[in-house]
Amino acid sequence: MKNSSDISDAGNQARQTTRPMPAKARELLNDQSNGNPVWIRSPKHGVQHHCGLSRAKLYEGAGKGHFRSVSIREPGQVKGTRLFHLQSILDFISRCEQAAGAVAE
Repeated sequence: MKNSSDISDAGNQARQTTRPMPAKARELLNDQSNGNPVWIRSPKHGVQHHCGLSRAKLYEGAGKGHFRSVSIREPGQVKGTRLFHLQSILDFISRCEQAAGAVAE
């Protein structure tokens, strides 16, 4: 059986192997509005718990211009962090709901 120090060391090793997040992305992710984050990241698995959309649907919607998205990259970096504006996603969902209601009537 592993003791607690073995478990914490494993967690530290896992954190050290992940790619560091740009400072600007971390700052944007910490912004709050009415208790909800202003910007969200796409989930690795499943759906994003604030809006219920999967990673694929977030990228698809942003690509089609349905809601706001931004890629944060440090100069010279190939990879960055993609963030999605939560309120623009929720507004898009509301527009879809209204359109569905209008068609049903």
